[in-house]
Amino acid sequence: MLNRIRQYTRKLLTIIIILLFGTSLWQLASAGWIQSKAILAQQLLGYSWQQTLNDKSMHRPWPWADTWPVAKLLVPDYGIEQIVLAGDSGHSLAFGPGWSFSGAAINTPGTTVISAHRDTHFRFLKHVNINDTLQLQTRGTTITYRVYDFQVVDSRNFTLMVNNDDTILLLVTCYPFDAVSSGGFLRYLVYARPVLTGNRSQISKQKEQSFVST
Repeated sequence: MLNRIRQYTRKLLTIIIILLFGTSLWQLASAGWIQSKAILAQQLLGYSWQQTLNDKSMHRPWPWADTWPVAKLLVPDYGIEQIVLAGDSGHSLAFGPGWSFSGAAINTPGTTVISAHRDTHFRFLKHVNINDTLQLQTRGTTITYRVYDFQVVDSRNFTLMVNNDDTILLLVTCYPFDAVSSGGFLRYLVYARPVLTGNRSQISKQKEQSFVST
């Protein structure tokens, strides 16, 4: 009787070990597949952006993509080089920062809004300081911006004041950066203006525009 119990126990332990080992392999394979897809996506985005620079036309990173590269964000002090995608939907933000269609075109007068997730592409924003510089490269030009202000707002009742005669870059992400769960209403805003040479009039007309939450 004891022998049978021991045999049964050994078989049960063997089955449990095999199941645990198989589960571990499956989890490792899943994690590796996700990471491989992320790496491949970034390579495709980089290639499509280079094509955009070469012929000045739009190139989707893959045939079924509902977004495409519109700019490249560079922050040399923090080792940041990110492809900015058209639109700020969840599909776009899964692969990189997204430019909001409701804001001004990139590197043009008005307020350009670019958003990204706080725990991935815009994680570096928590380290950015006043007077830090960043660059936005488009098909036609590269402009250097200098950070001049920060703001934490509630997206449920915040209204963005847009200056149509001034060129402002607004980087937006969720807040706080170390939040355990996602889906909160707080947003962290980083404001930047182009680095100017010589004198330029800053007289502008204000108008209201609804804030697009990320």
